[in-house]
Amino acid sequence: MISVKLTQQAFWQNNVEGYVIPLKKDLAPLSTENLLEHIEEHYYPHLKELLKKHQFDGEKGQTFTLTGKKADTLVQFLFVGVGTMLGSWHQELETFRRAVAAGILMAKKNYLNDVAIALPAGSIFNISDNELAKQMAILAHMAIYEFTTFKTDKKRAPWAGTLFLCPAHPELVERASSQSEKERAVEVGNIIGAAINQARHWADLPANHMTPTVLASEAERIAIKHGFKATVFGREKALELQMGGFCAVDAGSEQEGKFVVLEYKTKAPNAPTIALCGKGVIFDTGGINLKPTSGISGMKFDMSGAAAVITVMDIIGQLKPNVNVIGLTPLVENMPSGKAARPDDVITCMNGKTVEIQNTDAEGRLILSDTLCYAEKYFKPDVMLDIATLTGAVQHALGHFYTGVMTKDDALADALIAMGRKTGDRSWQLPMDDDFKGAIRSDVADIHNNGSSAYFAGTIVGATFLSNFVEKARWAHLDIAGTAHDVPAINYVGKGSTGAGIRLLTEFVMTFTEQAKN
Repeated sequence: MISVKLTQQAFWQNNVEGYVIPLKKDLAPLSTENLLEHIEEHYYPHLKELLKKHQFDGEKGQTFTLTGKKADTLVQFLFVGVGTMLGSWHQELETFRRAVAAGILMAKKNYLNDVAIALPAGSIFNISDNELAKQMAILAHMAIYEFTTFKTDKKRAPWAGTLFLCPAHPELVERASSQSEKERAVEVGNIIGAAINQARHWADLPANHMTPTVLASEAERIAIKHGFKATVFGREKALELQMGGFCAVDAGSEQEGKFVVLEYKTKAPNAPTIALCGKGVIFDTGGINLKPTSGISGMKFDMSGAAAVITVMDIIGQLKPNVNVIGLTPLVENMPSGKAARPDDVITCMNGKTVEIQNTDAEGRLILSDTLCYAEKYFKPDVMLDIATLTGAVQHALGHFYTGVMTKDDALADALIAMGRKTGDRSWQLPMDDDFKGAIRSDVADIHNNGSSAYFAGTIVGATFLSNFVEKARWAHLDIAGTAHDVPAINYVGKGSTGAGIRLLTEFVMTFTEQAKN
């Protein structure tokens, strides 16, 4: 594991093996300090000509490594381009995030023991210097993640370098209060980043190593670690609670499902309550409506929503916000067998609504229906967010780069979208008009779970189904089917699981204010 620290020294005062230097188009400095002039004066008199000779001019996405000597020690200057920086603040923050990640990945490849990273003023991204330091700490952990659990040929130990974040105004860090605030920001970033990688590891594990029981045990471990109340039960209790959706999906598997509830209670008086509900289909075969071979690989990631919620609860246990937070995750396998639910079956969910199962591969909404009901019945949350790899259709709508947000509460959607712009966990609102209700109207039950092909909009129809199980809480549905794994072109998420939604949900909980509530 890497170590990310805040340094109180100016960039060049750090005696490290590598220096990450972000540059704008035409080699313009990103901050008031012109780092190129320093290198030209002390190391390479014709640096700019050298960079241009090697086709590096600071264009977005460009990288270049140059080796030199500092104090008789070989060091590497890791140049990364950020382009013109003329877009909106959140677009340029994401550009900077990826540029720094490129520098970190070069340092990792070259196995540098310690690296200094030059940070500009956070104000150019419409955020504080502290927030920028926190975001870079999160990024650093995400960028170096690899899933190598089952690799037997491990020629090199995992990289464990130290990254020093160098603020644009080091003189401000020397002030006691500012230093404490910045160090805390980096500490928070380390907590979030490390936790995201834990969730990615869970999601990357294959289903013969990650079962409902295993993930429930991880949740219980987190509860013990932080003193949370944990409730975990299986089929028998679920039947007693009339959780028809959960039981229908769970019935086909030899692995008994687990329903997990983690409760964080703040000491702050009259605090609001947030419920986070995460879909946890540990492996999804499609059930009786068995997926084709081309669609079944990668279904180990169908528990990414549950991994996100459990991870956010771990983060909350360390950061201790002044709100009550309930994390709920239904953990099941969707398997075909003689006991599995069938198309045409009619079930009754926890709130008494009947559902015709038209497609057993639309199982995530069934287990979430009872989860939403359970959360409202036992905790009466002010706000309820669910996060799920719910529909392949969201990838057609938004690709791999935006999580779909669906809610009739535009203020809630706006808050989530704004937070996603800051954290890099981006989302986009899709409509939820009553016109879509007809898509799930059943001839034999209250609703059905498939969605009429005449309506298209499978992602919105999935959210419309879930809305039947929310009565009083402000609620939003996050569909991460496109963002949860195998996202191309973003260098800091690499292959496999991305930890989608964790940065966003953490930010929502930690900044839950009167503005977000209204």
